[in-house]
Amino acid sequence: MSTTAPSDATLTALSGLSAGLWRIQELLELLTYKLEVQHVLIETGRSRWMGRSTREIEVILQEMREAELMRAVDAGPVCDALGLPLDTPLTQIAEAAPAPWNQVLSEHRVALSNATNELSLLSRSNSEMLEASYKAVQETLDRFNHTSEGATYTATGARESRRSHHLFDQKS
Repeated sequence: MSTTAPSDATLTALSGLSAGLWRIQELLELLTYKLEVQHVLIETGRSRWMGRSTREIEVILQEMREAELMRAVDAGPVCDALGLPLDTPLTQIAEAAPAPWNQVLSEHRVALSNATNELSLLSRSNSEMLEASYKAVQETLDRFNHTSEGATYTATGARESRRSHHLFDQKS
């Protein structure tokens, strides 16, 4: 960290980077909300809104990809001003930034890391619940259609039927 006062260009670059990081945090918060809504839909069996929920999540993910590209663009002038390579991680940018920006960027990094961890757990939980729901529906349909006769489970838990289905009667 330099003892000289940062230039206006450096301060503007740091401000731009911080604004981009705020945008990413807002999108992560919105994504968390949408995944929690989806979690409730899965838990309650309200499949009517699953398609819409999935589309809304996809829109947010696209916005996050765009925000991440903008963050990379915003980090360029900061890295230049601080004498860092363009691919420097946020942790190292924060360490090299002048006060109070070093603290601001460190807080962004912690918040982004926490949000990412929360999203990972929520996403995994939703995926597991959807998989369990799919298996339950499939088993119910199999019982309803009487196709479970001769069905067994593989080592992975998938259903395997020993019964073969034919389009034509093969008896002569």
